[in-house]
Amino acid sequence: MPDPVKIVPNEDEGINFRLWLGILLPPIAGGVNTLVGYMVSNYDCNVHNRHLVLLTNALSAALCLAGGISAYSARQRTEQQVDDASVSLLHTRRFMMRLGLAFTVGFLLFIAAGTVSTFVLHACDL
Repeated sequence: MPDPVKIVPNEDEGINFRLWLGILLPPIAGGVNTLVGYMVSNYDCNVHNRHLVLLTNALSAALCLAGGISAYSARQRTEQQVDDASVSLLHTRRFMMRLGLAFTVGFLLFIAAGTVSTFVLHACDL
């Protein structure tokens, strides 16, 4: 079995890390927003203060945006043709970049919907 390092000898591992971070951070942020938001909303119902729920929404949105920025930061390397990289590798990286950006937009909408429900509903309805 060939060694993956010898297939693409000069592959930049930093760009792969940024692309994977761009794909994985938005779903993690959406999950954290849901789980921690439900945990904190019980406390906020007792205290009648929504600051922790809003803080959870803001931190989740920031984590989601960090994933999008990470995926977008790889744009310059995925748009230019590098001599040592194969065409399929460039197409894969472009797909991962676009998928990371799509996940960022989708999960930001998901987090925004949770934030809107925080404003519309009462503290004990969450």
